[in-house]
Amino acid sequence: MDLRIKLPENAGEDIVYSLPFRFANDGERVDGIFCTDREYIYIYVGGELEEKYKISDFSEFVCRRQIGSSMAQGIKEDGEAVCFCAFSQEMFVRYGEVMKLLEHYVRTGELITETDEDEPVCPNCGLPLEGGSECVYCKSKGSTILRLLKRIGPYKKFFITAVICTMVSELIWVFMPYLDRIIIDDYVTPKVHEWTGFVSIVIAIVSLLLTAGVMELLNMRNSFRTALNIGRDLRQEVFEKSQQLSMSSLSKRTAGELINRVSGDAAKLEEFITANGKDAIVKLLSLLMIGVLLFVMDWRLALMTIVPIPVVFFIVKKLFNVMALRYTAVWKHSKNHSETLHDILNGIAVVKSFGSEAREIAHYEGCSLKWAKACVRAEIMWYLTIPFSEFVLTVGNFLVLYFGGSMILDRTMSLGELIQFTTYVAMLYEPIRWLIHIPRTLADTSVSAGKVFEILDMQSDVRDIEDPVDLDIKGDIEFDDVYFGYKAYVPVLKGISCKINKGEMIGIVGYSGVGKSTMINLILRLYDCTQGEIRIDGVPIKNIAQHSLRSQVGVVLQETFLFDGSVLDNISYARPDAPFEDIIKAAKIANAHDFIVKLPDGYNTRVGNKGYQLSGGERQRIAIARALLHDPKIIILDEATASLDTQTEKQIQQALGRLTAGRTTIAIAHRLSTLSNADRLIVLDKGKLAEFGTHKELMKSKGVYYRLVMAQRETTKMKKAAPQNTGSTAEAF
Repeated sequence: MDLRIKLPENAGEDIVYSLPFRFANDGERVDGIFCTDREYIYIYVGGELEEKYKISDFSEFVCRRQIGSSMAQGIKEDGEAVCFCAFSQEMFVRYGEVMKLLEHYVRTGELITETDEDEPVCPNCGLPLEGGSECVYCKSKGSTILRLLKRIGPYKKFFITAVICTMVSELIWVFMPYLDRIIIDDYVTPKVHEWTGFVSIVIAIVSLLLTAGVMELLNMRNSFRTALNIGRDLRQEVFEKSQQLSMSSLSKRTAGELINRVSGDAAKLEEFITANGKDAIVKLLSLLMIGVLLFVMDWRLALMTIVPIPVVFFIVKKLFNVMALRYTAVWKHSKNHSETLHDILNGIAVVKSFGSEAREIAHYEGCSLKWAKACVRAEIMWYLTIPFSEFVLTVGNFLVLYFGGSMILDRTMSLGELIQFTTYVAMLYEPIRWLIHIPRTLADTSVSAGKVFEILDMQSDVRDIEDPVDLDIKGDIEFDDVYFGYKAYVPVLKGISCKINKGEMIGIVGYSGVGKSTMINLILRLYDCTQGEIRIDGVPIKNIAQHSLRSQVGVVLQETFLFDGSVLDNISYARPDAPFEDIIKAAKIANAHDFIVKLPDGYNTRVGNKGYQLSGGERQRIAIARALLHDPKIIILDEATASLDTQTEKQIQQALGRLTAGRTTIAIAHRLSTLSNADRLIVLDKGKLAEFGTHKELMKSKGVYYRLVMAQRETTKMKKAAPQNTGSTAEAF
């Protein structure tokens, strides 16, 4: 989102935000500009400075909608509201963003000049970064490829063997034209029938061909071993990195994109190493060796041979960056294709329930078509250039044949020598043709390599300190003036301070979107708070090793996720080495054992994708058994009994009662009746801690919690009344 516009000539050079406005405070239409630097807010009208306000004088910045227009205001510590300017409604979102940024600046001292809505662009060329951190156009392709080739290190034995075999094979092919020359000059042209020497040469040729074949076999075997190992390492590292990244980092990338990087991009790099890794060394050495041989044989013809080469290399240089842009577009559309396919297949139940198959087929077809068109544009660009390059190289061949033929007629060169020379020319042009294809190969590979290395280089927003604490958690949790926003300048939680004692059951209630789930995400340290501190047993949560923390916290969510394995696999996921007796014990406590043994294969029954073969209540009880087997010190329940029938809910409530006994428990529920056993309740309102106390205390104070309870009671009465009315109507009919 662009938060800056053209400023008046008398404005300073340090302006950070600037937006136009069309109304003065009295409603008069004006041509004004609202702008700020690090200290002041400036209001310009007609190009002249009208007002100036010190930012630190305000504690809050807001936008207010009015009839026909909106206004930007600053609120001082004493509650006084100052109106900066008024603007048309279409500017509300942009002004709202600036007000949030200013409030964040006043609260934290951090001045954010780029928002998440901004499309990141390269500072050098101005082109979009397409979700990456570096520009594929400006970034050195050589450095990316060199970094890829450095990964050959652990497998250098295989790689060096492949290079040696390829070089031996190349040397054999370089020697073959010499034998051809001997046959032509000594046995074909003079018509000499001396068979002993001829047979020896034929035997030598066959032996060399067999040796070349063996060398090529060894070369391919070792090349594939190198490439497959590197490909496996890359896939493993990208997957491991994706597991280590924070939720904030992962939420910026779809599952389809990550799958594409783990499989598609890594496979492309594997293919590059197999086909081109060693060739870069061998082809260049071959080019140098054959070039020397040509000049030794006849320097004049050799000069004619290399005449076209500078032209070809000029074309290659010009193509390089163009092809990188084309293949970046191919990668982008390939990513969109993978994301679309993943989303449609993942949500196939929703697609079918709405009868949207035809629409999704059309959607997928559109993505597939765009990917195909991007590939075609890249390939057309390439194949329009190749014929010209080939023609330029052919000119060198014609020159050699013409002047070489003249030298034969003048008897200064034999036919065998000319054939040997032209064979070497063809062999010289082969690595040059390989180099012509390099822009296409490197452009495609460098895009994939860049995307893979981008994931590997990412720093998680949530990471352990240098020497984290392995804490044996008791269960005390304290929030100390905690602020958090998924965008730092738009806080979801604002100044939360409370203490939860060991063994307490705490309920978190509030309207939708007030930050209930955010609080438990912070306790799990899926995100780090942007301000303030969370402590567990008096230790700041940032000082506790993430593995140590999460291994002692159990979570039961409303949307239970089961892996496509057996019931046994899903329960033992919490503790893979757990004895079978412990798994059965956990299942019995969770009221799951009875239904599990009735399944076709008992504990070995496969639950299917996301557990679709089980009911919602059965999945929930397996999740509770999994949490019990985990034996956590802190339990988090996020709407664990929502959307279940009364009988199933009763069974799950019994299981949860056993799970939470003696443990610090934090529960979120929209149905406040499910929190009747809670020791205390945290009531959130607009991201702030509105109330904290027992049910009786909060009902007596008649605040936010009281209104929530009353609203739910009214809703319950209406639901109870609805069936009776329906029944009476049915009887009347």
